[in-house]
Amino acid sequence: MHRYSAFAFVQRNLKLADMMIGAALFNARQTGLDKQQAVQEKLAQLACYREGINAHLTAAIATAERSPAGLMMPNQSLLYTGRVLACSQLHHMMHIARELCGGQICVTPDAATFRAAETAPWMEKFYTVNENWTAEDRRKLLAFARDLLNSDYAGHRLTFQLFAQSPPFAHLAAVYRSFDWDEALAFVKNSAGLSDRVLGRRS
Repeated sequence: MHRYSAFAFVQRNLKLADMMIGAALFNARQTGLDKQQAVQEKLAQLACYREGINAHLTAAIATAERSPAGLMMPNQSLLYTGRVLACSQLHHMMHIARELCGGQICVTPDAATFRAAETAPWMEKFYTVNENWTAEDRRKLLAFARDLLNSDYAGHRLTFQLFAQSPPFAHLAAVYRSFDWDEALAFVKNSAGLSDRVLGRRS
């Protein structure tokens, strides 16, 4: 089943990466922090994570192979290594996105506070940044980032992506079974000028 279902499973991480990048970048741009090198470096890390997943998925299709039953399937080595990348780095990427969003995602009041007669004027005053970022848009963005990174749902989603198909050690076991070890051995054998004896007999 994982020969095919792992593809859609890894795609979920791709969409999570897109959401983290969008939330983090919007939070940085509304105050101009995206111009700072340290912020750009963190955004670049998120981009590398996202593009690493995308590269594995794209290559798995471009170099598709036949299954034991004769059907076409994604390249198994690329698909499973992409799954390890996507799942093993997700919690690191969530933390980077959380750093870029800042403490606002845990201290911003709920929607009712922004609408209550007594508190709405204060929320409008202190949460409006400029003519492009009104208090309501900032509230929505921060609520989105909170749900994505800090909520019960965020914790559930992280655990789901880590364990839903199988635990991390099984992800690595799938890589071990699908990777072409012989190609690397042959390359080193030829490069080092080793004899055919080093390959031995495989049962």
